[in-house]
Amino acid sequence: MKSGYFFINENILPCLFAISQEEQTRGLMNVEAPVPNMLFINKIAKINKFWMKDTPSELDIIFCKNGKIVEICRGEPNSTKIVGPDSLTDLVIELPYGTAKSLNISPGDSVGVIK
Repeated sequence: MKSGYFFINENILPCLFAISQEEQTRGLMNVEAPVPNMLFINKIAKINKFWMKDTPSELDIIFCKNGKIVEICRGEPNSTKIVGPDSLTDLVIELPYGTAKSLNISPGDSVGVIK
């Protein structure tokens, strides 16, 4: 899995890129804390829904489209509850839970990938 950086507002953060279908399916399953930041990149916007089965760490799951945050959801550890907006998104970011609050991240904020 490739690594790089992304930004949210003035914050530049390291991340892993989940690009292939296999990487996106696996995500942060079975990864113990502290978890890395992970970006799920889609070439074409689609409805993205996530669950946390076999993911032991609580996460902030941030859904984005066209460089803006659309919605922020809480990913509950090992849960099969499905989260995500019913609108199209082209980027999903997973962060350790509480990161969005500590960095004052909210819907409408600017986001982007730094390669």
